[in-house]
Amino acid sequence: MRTSGGAGLLPKMSRVAAPGLQRLELFPGSHLLSSMRKRICSCPISDRVWTAAVFLLLAGASVLHAATVWNGSLITYTQPAADPTQAANQDRITPDVWLTRAASKGLFNAFYETNATTFSPTNTEWALGALTNYASLHYTNWLAWLNGASPVTLVGQPVVVHLITDDIYLSVKITLWNSGGSGGFAYQRSTPTPASLSGTSINNGQFTFSYTADAGISYVVQSSTNLVNWISLSTNVAPGGSVPFTNAVNLTGATFYRVVRLSNP
Repeated sequence: MRTSGGAGLLPKMSRVAAPGLQRLELFPGSHLLSSMRKRICSCPISDRVWTAAVFLLLAGASVLHAATVWNGSLITYTQPAADPTQAANQDRITPDVWLTRAASKGLFNAFYETNATTFSPTNTEWALGALTNYASLHYTNWLAWLNGASPVTLVGQPVVVHLITDDIYLSVKITLWNSGGSGGFAYQRSTPTPASLSGTSINNGQFTFSYTADAGISYVVQSSTNLVNWISLSTNVAPGGSVPFTNAVNLTGATFYRVVRLSNP
């Protein structure tokens, strides 16, 4: 994202080379809303009612809750040792989902649990299938999902995990499951989609934009004048799907911005 003191334009988004980071460049603003108003006012009275009703329905639809699908890049987690009490042996996916395993039994959520039980891992449900089909899959808890089979049979198969409280869906592919009381597991899983930046404006010497975020996840906004050296300006835990940011306009040259998702929790 780039701003300068004399710029009076709105930006559009484009990717930068580094994964998970984005940049905005300038383009003229949109007149969609004013154009829609003109169309409504030029309609006959009976048509205006329907047009306005459709407009209101569309506006209302944007506030309905929607699931979050993590279809970002894949990472690999390998449990170093079968001691579930240590943070290094837990895959801390979100602030309240810490998947781990002891020397035997299945996965459990170390944020809520100290061992695997009938309904572990707490706050998760599982299904076989591709992430692209997440909405049509059948989800249940870990043991019911296995239905008596060994987790070894899951190695290499596509799995979708639903993080219930946050309503997040992510893909998982188990690559290792040790049996015989030795513990240990490994898998690949998807990560959040990189933040997208929008809604930029310059008013009274302040540059403002918003970025998309997953609630409960930590993000840092950074700026640079040369795309090499970056300064952290704001770090916070996202309260919801859109987070605003404001900073003073640089009157001496260009400023670039990026939003980086931090490790959690």
